[in-house]
Formats: sequence, structure tokens, C-alpha cells
Amino acid sequence: MSTAKKGRSRQLWYWISLRMIGLALMAILVVGAGMWLRFFWWETKLRNSLPKEILQELKLLETDHVANAERLREIYGQYLYGDYFTPEVLHADLLWFSGLVLIALPLIIGGGGWVSLRLSRQLSVVAIAARHIAGGDFRSRASIIPDAPTALHHLIADFNHMAERLERHERELQASSAAIAHELRTPLTAAKGRLQGLIDGVFETSPQQLSTIMRQLDQLNRLIDDLYLLSMATAGQLVLIPSSFALKPLMEERVVWAAPRLQQHPMKIVIDCPDDVLLNADRDRLGQVVSILIDNALRYAATGGYLALRATRQEAKVLIDVEDAGPGFAPEHIERVCDRFWRAEHSRSRHAGGSGLGLSVAVAICQAHGGQLSVHNRGTGGGRIHIELPA
Repeated sequence: MSTAKKGRSRQLWYWISLRMIGLALMAILVVGAGMWLRFFWWETKLRNSLPKEILQELKLLETDHVANAERLREIYGQYLYGDYFTPEVLHADLLWFSGLVLIALPLIIGGGGWVSLRLSRQLSVVAIAARHIAGGDFRSRASIIPDAPTALHHLIADFNHMAERLERHERELQASSAAIAHELRTPLTAAKGRLQGLIDGVFETSPQQLSTIMRQLDQLNRLIDDLYLLSMATAGQLVLIPSSFALKPLMEERVVWAAPRLQQHPMKIVIDCPDDVLLNADRDRLGQVVSILIDNALRYAATGGYLALRATRQEAKVLIDVEDAGPGFAPEHIERVCDRFWRAEHSRSRHAGGSGLGLSVAVAICQAHGGQLSVHNRGTGGGRIHIELPA
């Protein structure tokens, strides 16, 4: 359980305990005060019934209890408290105590009901929303009851965040089946058509034709590899081979790998990473993330002519930023750009050549390392992809 969730649990425990203890103390106070008033009334009545000379002597003796202890015991026993434990007095006290308990019961029941109502109203809202979600309505959300404890407000926020993620996941699953079939069929159909043309003699068998078929099969293979990686990451079974390495050489290596495509675009490449930034992670997988982000910038931000890879270390984290000067991300699309197979119509059309899985794969690899990836817009224009990884 995270520290924040533990804190919220303690808050709820404190809220309930404080009110339960308060109710108990109020009930004890009512009964105790009533019994004290009963004794005070009984003693006052006895003192007023004492002979005048005995009452005067008693007042004088009570000015010094220690010196007059023996005489006081005689007067108390003979005139005041000697009959205190008689059945009649005990019976009267018992009746008085029972009456006080009956008075305190509505306080306890009413207060307990008030506390329970505040809790149950909010929990009932959660239960209703949970039943809707269990029935397949992932759009259901729990509303916040204004007078509910703050800890329950946090619970509602977490529940609604969970429901939002479930809705997003369900939407992604519904779209994935058709998208996967479409993405697989496109290169497969192209390769099959080209082969059929060679068989029928429509195309002349040549290295160029075979190379075209191989590119289609490579695209199909990459798509299958990406889908396999995502399924393994979702199941928590993505195998990582960690090692200690410097981040800057990895960035330089991946830029070199992308050189043929970079030469097609007049982009200024900036690598800003201190030599002492080290990571203990799967080098190949993180290299895959860097390549995906470079490829993403080349596909959708090449017009900006600028690509920067920056990294710094802050305490136990390594922060990586990949920035471009392209059109950036539309604000309404930022929450969805990492969804599988998602493309914004204006920027991620099929002619760009992407399958829509790149950023999803990058997110999955970062999460498998215990990190996170987020998408932002730069204040000066362009997009920024931010990664946080444990050092």
C-alpha cells in the first residue's frame, strides 16, 4: 500500500475513532453527572433534616477533617451515611441509574446513527457505481457527498480514477480487435498481392520486387513483436535483463542508428546528457524507447527541424526529455496519444507509416522498469515527452 493510501486509511480511522470515543464520553458524562446530582440531592436532603445543633457542629468540624476525623465518623454514621446502603436507597439509586441510561441511549443511538449515515451515504454511492461498472457500464462515476469525511473524498477520487482507467482500457480493447486485424491484414495483403503478381507473371522477378515483399513482411514482424511486448507487459511478464550503463552513449548510438532517416530531414540534433548519468536497467529495452521517440519525432515533427534528447539525475531518479519543434500535441489529444493504435486525424494518418503502437510500447517498457512516461507541449512550441526512471 502506498504512503498516500496509508495516510488516508489513518485519517478515516482517526475520524471514526474520534467520534465513537466522543459518543462514549458524552454517555459517561450524562450518567456520571446524573448520579452526582442524585447523591448531591440526597445528601442535601439529609443535612437539612439534621437537628440544628448537630448541623452547626458538623459545619464546624468539617473545617478541619483531619483533626476532627473521629467525631465526624460518628456523626456521618449516625445521622448521614449510615443508612446509605439500605435496600431502599440502593433500589432508588438503581432506578435513578436506569433512568440516566435511558436518557443516554437516544444520545448514543442518535450520534451513532449520524456518524453511520455520513459514512454509509458516501459508501452507498461507491457501491452503486461499483455495481454499474461490474455490469459493464464503465462510464459510471461516484459523486462526492459534501459532508463526508475527507478520507472518503480521497477514496472517491481514487475510485473514479480507477473507473476512468477501466473505461479507457475497455475502449481500447473494443478498438484493438478491429485495429489489430486491420494492421495485420494491410502488410500481409500487400505482400500476398506482390507474390501473386510474381507467380502470375504480372511482375518480373527482381531484387527490387523481393525487397518490397521483405519490407512488408518486416512491417508485419515488427507489429507482431510490438503486440507481443504489450501483452507480456500487461501480464507483468515482460523479461528485463538489467545492467549498469551510461545513458549518453546509448542516446548517441540510437541517433547514429537513425542517421539514414535523419539525413532525409534537415533536423538539428541536440544531445544534452552528462557523462555521469548512469542507469541500472535493460539497455536494449531503453534503447528501444529512445528509438521509438526519435522515430516519433521524425514522423510527426520533422517540419520543426529540431530534436533534443536531454537527461539529468535528481536524487534517486533519472529524468529524460525528448523535445521537438513540430506542431505539438492538441490539448484534447494529450490523454490519448499513448493509447494503442490511436492516431489523431491531422497528424497520425496511415501515410506516415506508423502503426499507432510506438508510444504504447515505450510506456510499457518504462512502467516495467518502475518508471513512467508522460506527454506535454513545450511553452515555446513543439512537443515534449518526459520519462522518469529509477536510477
